[in-house]
Amino acid sequence: MKVKSRSWGRWFGIAGLLLGIAVIVLSLIDARTVWGWLVEHYLTLFGALLFIVPGLYKLLERRKPMRIALQAASKKQGLEPSTPTGDIAQAQEDRVQRGVERAQALRFHLRQMRWFRWAYDRPWLFVTGEAASVLRLLPELAMQYWQITDHAVLLWGDVSSDGLDRGWLEQIRKLRRGRPIDAIVLALDGAAALPSASRGESGWGTTLVRLAQTLHWSAPIYLLDLDGSDTAKALTPVMGSEFADSGGQAAIEAALYTLRGRLADIGTKRLGQDRRDRFASELSQSLDTRAPALAQWIADLSMWQRRPLPIAGAFFAPWPVIDTQASNLGPGTELPLWRHLAEASKERRGRRTGLHPVTLFSVVMFGALGLWSAGMLFSGMSNANQIVRTNGALAALKQAPDTASRLRALMALQQRIGFYEYRTEHHAPLLSRFGLNHDREALDALWTPYARESRALLSAPIQQDIEARLVDLGQMPTTQIDDQLTHVAQDGQGALKTYLMMAEPQRADAAFLTQSLPKYWNTDASLTAGEKIDLSQHSLAFWSEHLRSHPDWRIQPREELIGAARQTLLAVIGVKNSEDTLYQSVLASVGHKYPDQTLASMTAGTDTRGLFRTAAVIPGVYSRQAWEGSIEKAIDEAAKHNGVAGDWVLGNVSQGDKASAQTPDALRTALRARYFADYAEHWQAFMNSLRCDTAATLPAAIGQLKLIADARQSPLIALMKALEYQGGAGARHDSLSDTLVGKAQNIFGKKDDAPQAAQPDPAGPLGASFGPVLRLVAQSNANVSANTRSDLSLERFTERLTSLRLKLQQISDSPDSDEQARQVAQSLFLGKGSELADTLAYAQLVAASLGEQWAGMGAELFVRPVSQATQTVLEPAQASLNDAWQETIVASWNRSFAGRYPFANTANDASLPELARFLRPQGGLIDTFLATQLAGVIQLQGDQWVPAPGATGTGSAARAIDPAFLKAINTLQRIAGHLLAQGEPSYRFELKPVPTPGITDTLLTIDAQKLHYYNQIETWSGMAWPTSDPQSAGTRLEWQTETAGTNKRFEFAGRWALVRMLERAHVEPIDTATYQVTWQAKAQFEDTRSMSKPSEGDQDALNAHGPATAAPADMTYPLAYMLRTDVGKGPLELLELRGFTLPTRIFVKREMAARNAKTDGPPPLPKAVVEAAKQADTPLPATRGKL
Repeated sequence: MKVKSRSWGRWFGIAGLLLGIAVIVLSLIDARTVWGWLVEHYLTLFGALLFIVPGLYKLLERRKPMRIALQAASKKQGLEPSTPTGDIAQAQEDRVQRGVERAQALRFHLRQMRWFRWAYDRPWLFVTGEAASVLRLLPELAMQYWQITDHAVLLWGDVSSDGLDRGWLEQIRKLRRGRPIDAIVLALDGAAALPSASRGESGWGTTLVRLAQTLHWSAPIYLLDLDGSDTAKALTPVMGSEFADSGGQAAIEAALYTLRGRLADIGTKRLGQDRRDRFASELSQSLDTRAPALAQWIADLSMWQRRPLPIAGAFFAPWPVIDTQASNLGPGTELPLWRHLAEASKERRGRRTGLHPVTLFSVVMFGALGLWSAGMLFSGMSNANQIVRTNGALAALKQAPDTASRLRALMALQQRIGFYEYRTEHHAPLLSRFGLNHDREALDALWTPYARESRALLSAPIQQDIEARLVDLGQMPTTQIDDQLTHVAQDGQGALKTYLMMAEPQRADAAFLTQSLPKYWNTDASLTAGEKIDLSQHSLAFWSEHLRSHPDWRIQPREELIGAARQTLLAVIGVKNSEDTLYQSVLASVGHKYPDQTLASMTAGTDTRGLFRTAAVIPGVYSRQAWEGSIEKAIDEAAKHNGVAGDWVLGNVSQGDKASAQTPDALRTALRARYFADYAEHWQAFMNSLRCDTAATLPAAIGQLKLIADARQSPLIALMKALEYQGGAGARHDSLSDTLVGKAQNIFGKKDDAPQAAQPDPAGPLGASFGPVLRLVAQSNANVSANTRSDLSLERFTERLTSLRLKLQQISDSPDSDEQARQVAQSLFLGKGSELADTLAYAQLVAASLGEQWAGMGAELFVRPVSQATQTVLEPAQASLNDAWQETIVASWNRSFAGRYPFANTANDASLPELARFLRPQGGLIDTFLATQLAGVIQLQGDQWVPAPGATGTGSAARAIDPAFLKAINTLQRIAGHLLAQGEPSYRFELKPVPTPGITDTLLTIDAQKLHYYNQIETWSGMAWPTSDPQSAGTRLEWQTETAGTNKRFEFAGRWALVRMLERAHVEPIDTATYQVTWQAKAQFEDTRSMSKPSEGDQDALNAHGPATAAPADMTYPLAYMLRTDVGKGPLELLELRGFTLPTRIFVKREMAARNAKTDGPPPLPKAVVEAAKQADTPLPATRGKL
């Protein structure tokens, strides 16, 4: 099969892609950074390569067969047009397929013989050579290409005009990847002339070399010369000679002559035993002339190669005599030769050739080991040199005779520290690593002598000079402050700051200390002025940069000097007010300059009567006019004039978290954040306090919708636009010139420019709080792009309200408005879509998009008007459904069951078939009514009817459902699901008597089913109710005591006899399926009246309950039975039908539903009022909400 190959194009494409990625990486990232990363992770990368390279090799090795299989599958499925192939290509494809089939068959047979390591159970001998010879010796092997003997697995390698069958060889290598074959057997016809051993295509040397290359394995080669026949009955012994690895033609010839001599002796001996056994003597005779030619031919097989072929020996065997009864394997497999070759192959192993994965891995590992060893040698020399230089610097510092020499030696030590520090931060050179790099250890060791010497030479003189200055600063008079005193105080503040940084390294500022320390450093060393300046700059700069990371360098400050200096500086500079005081003073500075914001002021020009109402007020200070007119400037001025006292140098260091430690910028940020937090809180509280007026009729609801959707007179639109304007306080507004400059910078900017600073939020500091409202209103603006436009907007909301209002107006103007309203509502009840449902769903989405902070506003301004309009349409339909329920279900129910047991305490029984007609889960009257009339209002979940959660348009209807109606239909649904599970009324349960002291015999009869117990071993007895025979329906309980005769009670007749009997029993649940039913006089259960009625919230609760009707007074002995049900409570569920009445209505009126729902609480109090209330002597009255 011809394989489509685009290897070169693919490889060039991959190389180009990798080159492009490398160019992009190098253009975006500094080359030193890339090199540093490679040096840091070189061990990880090297380890990854050790796994990736063999993996790629294996992947590429399997790629060609996979492509062949994929192309074949594509052609079979018609996904790829077939290419015209000739006979040669088709034959090659057939050979590959036959090789796969042979390998599968061989694998199957070997696995049948041994499950684990089946491929290595016995040696594999690869038989090749002349096809006619192999066919005559091993015909079965030549036919199926493999044959399993007792000692070896024989594989046939046919050599055709096209050479070896590479597909078959690939399959062999896949079966045994570690050692494909153990030996090669080259079979020749001894009677024919030796084949050519030249380098041509037909030479056996080339064939054997290609065999080794294909298998990646060079196995020992054994020559098998076949000639003559052995007519003896005994098997022919092994006749041959094995050759040494380094033997040439002479050695091979000598071995053959030695074999000739042995064969002559053996042949003479065997002729004496059997005159027909002439093979050994004839072979000895033929070797006289054939041995030189055979030795020359064997030597010429690999003479032309760089590495000779591993010719391991030459063996001779006769042509087998065919005996069909000798063996099922064939005559050739019985030769002892195969056992000998199998044993010989275990002693003389083959070797890997070519790019074998193991060989490749070994080469890579040994190469890596060599590189690592060389790197360790070079690294050891390099690191030793650096250590010697470092020891020299330490010795010079230790042996310095005077202060000047010590300063110079300290400078040299500082350079060595800088050298090691750079290498630890930016990674040491690759050739100085290899596990012998100790830069970090050397750096840690150098810090100790440096700290000791720098304390004496650098920090101690500076500390003495600053302390002297602080003494003078503390004694300076502050009664009269002039410019000179202010200048001295400023210098003293710098000295105090330097002193505190040296005492508290965590506050150290390297840039500040580098500038200030040289002013306070002095020395008595004999240095020139230039050298002194140079040493001070370099030494003190190095010390300043590392002070923060070495807290042990701190000095011991004198607290009295610090306190006196601070008092002087505070007297000169002054103390700032607290942030709280500043904030209140900023608000007080505005006063009542700006009017308070009310609903009327924000909806000026519109009429909110009959639509929205609120009594809340927003103080004028929290308005956009106040911010832009006064508040912003007042905060900036307060921060500018009071931020200087936030310098930590002048305050107590333990109060760093207080507002006094703030800089002017930090103070400005804090004041702004607090103002905008209060700003958002006041506006959210105001908007959430809005309430929508009630619209009780359809015309009133239409009026509300018309006013809301009016583009010119809508209070909602005016209110939202006012809210949008107020939410823009503090927003950043770019001028036209700023916009043009920014665009020009983007166009002409270079890629190597510094990254731009983060741009502030264009929505301003109120973007997080007012963001949902701003987005809702902004969607209606024409300048919003199509990509950012959302389906939720104020404009679309008003459009939907207009459409809904027109629909309701059409219903209201109709002559038969009630009928049209019922039709619209009926479609809602059935779960069908309508304009009412869609508009209400959209309103709820709009309210949800506003988030929790604006939830009250969303519910009242958007959802409530649509919900009220929907309710005005639903009310007539609800009344109609109530009438339909009464006429079709309740009236029929009452006609069928009024005055009948168990619905009434009478002797007349209700009809079970009639009850089934009402309750049947599928097709019953009640189920049909609910499914056809209330599909969109309630739905069946399990065995319970619940309000439909997805009924958007019928949300008001779901809230108006009578709870008694839901409870009643759920009771009937639960009973019907168990009683009518098979279609007809039936309960199956089991009873087991409970022994009672004093009772000797009991007999319980239920519908002709008897349970007789006379104190034997208790067993469960199956029961069924009701019976199919109406004549046998009835119950009776008989018992005998030790002192009296037979007693008889609970003798009831009729279908409901069992229920009449159970209602007089005390029922106690044992588990979810087992109950104890006890009949006894009333006195026994007087203390259990509190649990005689099951919980209404859970009818399946395992609660004991007493009898509904008292047992006879003469039943002094408790007669108890264990009742085990198949499902639910079994017949005990029917007790719920006693006195059951079907509700006469489905929906309740709006006023009653509103009373059942949770009423809205008062609007939330402002934060300031809540805080003041917490401090008041008289607390606020209790409320439902949390303050």
